[in-house]
Amino acid sequence: MTPYRIYWGEAHDNTFQFEASPVSFADTVRRAASHLDFYAAAYYTACAEAFQPGGHLSETTTAVKLPLEVWKPQERLEREWAQINEVCRAANAPGSFVTFPGYEWQGDGSSGDHNVFALDEGLPIFRVRTLAELYECLRPYQAIAIPHHTAYRPGRRGRDWSVFDADLSPFTEIFSVHGCSETDEEWVGMRHNSHMGPAMGAGTWQTALDLGLHVGAICSTDNWGDMPGHYGRGRMACLASELTRASLWEAFMARRVYGVTGDRIELDFTVDGAPMGSILTASGGRDIHVHVTGSDAIDRIEIVRNGRVIATHCHQGTWDLPAAGRRSRFKMRVEAGWGPRPNEMPVRSRVWDGRLTVDDGCFTGLEKCWISPGHQEPRLDGGQAYFHLLTSTQSVGGPCENAHVFEFEASADAQLTLELNGMQERGTVAEFARGSRVMWFRDECVRMLATEQGIQPFSPERLDIYHHVAYKAKLHRPVPAAGYTAVLDLEDEEPLDAEANYRVRVEQRNGQRAWSSPIWVRPAG
Repeated sequence: MTPYRIYWGEAHDNTFQFEASPVSFADTVRRAASHLDFYAAAYYTACAEAFQPGGHLSETTTAVKLPLEVWKPQERLEREWAQINEVCRAANAPGSFVTFPGYEWQGDGSSGDHNVFALDEGLPIFRVRTLAELYECLRPYQAIAIPHHTAYRPGRRGRDWSVFDADLSPFTEIFSVHGCSETDEEWVGMRHNSHMGPAMGAGTWQTALDLGLHVGAICSTDNWGDMPGHYGRGRMACLASELTRASLWEAFMARRVYGVTGDRIELDFTVDGAPMGSILTASGGRDIHVHVTGSDAIDRIEIVRNGRVIATHCHQGTWDLPAAGRRSRFKMRVEAGWGPRPNEMPVRSRVWDGRLTVDDGCFTGLEKCWISPGHQEPRLDGGQAYFHLLTSTQSVGGPCENAHVFEFEASADAQLTLELNGMQERGTVAEFARGSRVMWFRDECVRMLATEQGIQPFSPERLDIYHHVAYKAKLHRPVPAAGYTAVLDLEDEEPLDAEANYRVRVEQRNGQRAWSSPIWVRPAG
């Protein structure tokens, strides 16, 4: 086990896209502090002008108006950057919540996009065109430049790895709302951005590792929403001694970082006792240790050497529920938010007030899986957990569900009860573990459609409208510790004739993933 704690943060929340934004940067930072340990601002330095077919910029409206990103006016850059620095300084609270000032740099688009982070306030915004120029500007400062969505076409907002400095770019962002830049196998594709896509192999993280570059990996949202650390769009993990700028920064420079898609998958990965990010020398076999604590049932763990999987642990089918009367820890996700679309009912905030009770048990932990703001801090009190969630209003096809993952200790035959907005689900832990349940607020929907749409109760020819438009919540099956923890140990005795990189991939049964930063091993002599 490594001597470090895992701290969770957001390292790519774009800020100040619009001057007339209803959410201030101070509000954004407060939202980050509600569920994260650290927050690195990514002030967006570009703005979109209207490019017309005549080849000039114009403010007039035409039938064809193409977006062209350019640097914001200097006065605006200076004003907004000063605000970013001021808010980051004021919000930094060692031991509880840590901030870093930063901005997104794109240059002329030829070197790939980078987020520039500084240890302290006062770093200038460098309006240079290429990454080589940016590196030269940053060298006198305690600052780093982190590439993101690297798998797009190199030279056109994707990453050209021919210019690289491991001291200034110790890690790269491999997953965000754009998709995944680990490889171009489209295991998790980069298919959402019709302008910048599709992905290609030359800019992927695996290509960088194949070139021998020492670059770790994180995930972050690349978010334009109203919630930093938006669940499911990427999150950064950092292995540090304490929650301070200095300790986190030391971990950044040592590449003791990794990324998850959303769930806080705890990953302990060492080679010969050295943590992820290390560079070491070995004369014989390498002892590789992986310990995973997930937020849901673990599907598999993979150890990857030089881009090839050399060991796999398939965890499904290896565990069972504890026998009746035997206590264990369990994790259970309560997710709420399904219901009418924004254009179907008057706009409203759906409040979910809940209490989860386990008889003869005790709640031991909580994970917040939030995609929108406004929730109250959950409260754990012995065998009861109280929570208050809001439904997120999203467009059709977008997520609208917020969730909590509750950890509790009890026996499999303990009674478990969820009370949510006047409805109740009850059973033993073992009964809930047989399969997930959905709380369907049908009667409320019947009344809502009658009052607001004039639809007489049960008069439609098809009654599935009462399921489609009704609010719904999901109780995921509780998973015992045997299901969400796993270990994979390997002694790799393959002789090394050159430096090798080892890394780990993890996937849960619910599709959530984690990627470690590598450990590099050089042959002795």
